[in-house]
Amino acid sequence: MTIAERIRLYRQQKGFSQAELAEKSQVNSKSLSRYELGSSIPPADVLKNIADALGVSSDALLNDDTVTIKDKELLKKFEIIQEMSEEDQEIIIRFLDLTIRDYKAKKAYS
Repeated sequence: MTIAERIRLYRQQKGFSQAELAEKSQVNSKSLSRYELGSSIPPADVLKNIADALGVSSDALLNDDTVTIKDKELLKKFEIIQEMSEEDQEIIIRFLDLTIRDYKAKKAYS
């Protein structure tokens, strides 16, 4: 996935229009359009502004090792979970592990 695709994906996941992201990141809307089309690459300072406006790290826009969640409601839930205490996160992870184990078992025997 290219930088352009990651910017567009994160923008869409946040529910921002190009104009909204341009305003939040203090980037010219025509420039942002070129960044999303891949016809231009944002300089480092602009990339940081875009990342900050999207609530992600600059690395997330540069590297292709990020996980994308297409379901917006699920993404919102995971964002909330990230804000929780480590203890609460561990409880949720145990619950998810058990649920996934049960799902796989049912799938294997059906």
